[in-house]
Amino acid sequence: MTIERHIAPGRPRRVLLVGWDAADWQMIQPLIERGQMPTLAAMLEQGAWGNLATLRPILSPLLWNTVATGKRAPEHGVLGFLEADAEGTGVRPSSSTSRQCKALWNILTQCGLRTNVVGWYASHPAEPIAGAVATNQFETSHLKGGVAAPVPPGAVHPPELAEELASLRVHPREIDATAILPFIPAAAELLAKPGHRVGKLQQLIAQTATIHAVATHLMATTEWDLTAIYYEGIDRCGHEFMHCHPPQMEQTSDEEFAAYQHCMVGIYRFHDMLLETLLKLAGDDTAVILMSDHGYYNDHLRPDPREGKSGPVDWHRPFGIFAAQGPGIQPGARAYGASLLEIAPTVLELLGLPPAYDMPGRVLAEVLIDATLRPRIESWEEIDGECGMHPPETRVDPAEAAAMLEQLADLGYIEAPGDDGEHSVAQTVACNQVTLAQALMDAQRFPAAIEVLRGIDEPSQSAASLALLEANCLIAIGRRDEARAVLQNHAERLDQSPRWHMMLGTLEFAEQNHEAALAHYQQVLAAEPRLPDLHNKLGEVYLTVKRYDEAVEAFSRALQVDGESPIALAGLARAELARGEPQAALDHGLAAAELVHHFPRVHLVIGEARLALGDFAGAVEALELCVKQAPKFPAAHESLAAAYRNLGRREDAMAAELRAQGMMK
Repeated sequence: MTIERHIAPGRPRRVLLVGWDAADWQMIQPLIERGQMPTLAAMLEQGAWGNLATLRPILSPLLWNTVATGKRAPEHGVLGFLEADAEGTGVRPSSSTSRQCKALWNILTQCGLRTNVVGWYASHPAEPIAGAVATNQFETSHLKGGVAAPVPPGAVHPPELAEELASLRVHPREIDATAILPFIPAAAELLAKPGHRVGKLQQLIAQTATIHAVATHLMATTEWDLTAIYYEGIDRCGHEFMHCHPPQMEQTSDEEFAAYQHCMVGIYRFHDMLLETLLKLAGDDTAVILMSDHGYYNDHLRPDPREGKSGPVDWHRPFGIFAAQGPGIQPGARAYGASLLEIAPTVLELLGLPPAYDMPGRVLAEVLIDATLRPRIESWEEIDGECGMHPPETRVDPAEAAAMLEQLADLGYIEAPGDDGEHSVAQTVACNQVTLAQALMDAQRFPAAIEVLRGIDEPSQSAASLALLEANCLIAIGRRDEARAVLQNHAERLDQSPRWHMMLGTLEFAEQNHEAALAHYQQVLAAEPRLPDLHNKLGEVYLTVKRYDEAVEAFSRALQVDGESPIALAGLARAELARGEPQAALDHGLAAAELVHHFPRVHLVIGEARLALGDFAGAVEALELCVKQAPKFPAAHESLAAAYRNLGRREDAMAAELRAQGMMK
């Protein structure tokens, strides 16, 4: 079976996909308002934009492979920063050989199209695709005796490009004071003091400059249909310097704050400059998508930066950025409820190729000028032909793997593997299985997650954490007695901890023991009052017992903690509707739907609010989306019947009523 490309009139000739790891509108919008990111400001004026919801767990290897494949981690198979090596005697960084399905560049190769892939996470060793690849192990040049080290084996495809691209590598020693001063004005003074972080900044600027040099070179000198570039600099800068970003955190010393407070603004402005060059090289016939895999806490929600108080993932905010411009993109459009799963289907649509049914994301039709979409195929995995994927037996160079492990350990994502290979393998396998269970939970595949959790061989100190995950899954599918038994088995280790009381409160609420649930949540409130989930759970209890004013207060407190909590916005919408405020309910419901698209309860409240306001056509639109997302939701069918009746669509109303009655029976 051959899939032919079909470029509709007005669609782009090619697509540029740019990934800025951890970029966040909360950082970008103030800089745009101050005129400090003019390139992105112009892009937003000419194109479309919106939030981009991440997936959980919020780990880069999983997320960037989702962007590339359109599939969740259980399907694409990359489950962490590390994996066991082929012999099972040690560990190595996750690589392109870990991926179990086709990425965009494999799909394009099958269709005779060419892709440039630069720096993409877990792209090493380079796949033999149609086009060019510089992997994520190419980007940092190491000097040995003053001479640049050779390009790592497998870092470039085709191999004959390696020498040409090697000359583009930038070493940290080449990042001089001129480049450093906008980030650290007192760099010269700091260099004379022990423990300074100037070298860290030089490294990440050199890495970013290398990626950019290679990307622009390939864009300018090769024929391509898709160029995909991954810039890690904003994320790495955040892990090093976000605790020094204004306003000053109480845990950050005055000296450290004074030295590094400009670094985050500097890295965003630097990326804006790089974007200007990319847009010029892309040309007017190219659609450009700029996105990030998650955001980065930058305000009062920043975790405690002191050692041992938080991990790197704790800094990741669940909403990244999406922006697009060029042929086929509707100027001024907003992307509503978009997630990482939408990127691959949208790129394929722009390129005139069909997404597949096994890609759970939708095409972001609301940002396209022509919303007429190509019919989907069943799966690109079923399409035969050379796609440029590695055979399973492809080996990763041990020396390069070791260098990558050292970098990951330096960033704090992993513990440096010790000499005990067997222990490292067991630890890595267990960690990846926990990640798999969390990814299944994120997809609401709770029975599969339970099966994975029960098969994990973890040390006793981790058993309690696994028990909380298992209990959460059991409660979600109504197996509450089992959940209580799991929690009781770990009562001694978990007793009185906020997580323990949160889970017991969730269990009591599921069993309709509302006062008992409130008692547990009050215990958490005394210990950790700023947990947004806590206030959301309190709001749910108040809603259920019809204490609507208290529900509004609880959800409002959640929004004071995190103003972009879709659960809090949805809860507030439901509470406002219940106390007879449909316009307020509609406003909050639309704000929640803008953040998360697949949210049936939100579309229900939007539909019911529109119904109360007399917007019957708008109610039908929202409620039809609700029953499409949740076909067995009787309340949605009842409300849809009412909306149909008000429009005079009696047959549709009767059918909706019959569906609702059948479900309630």
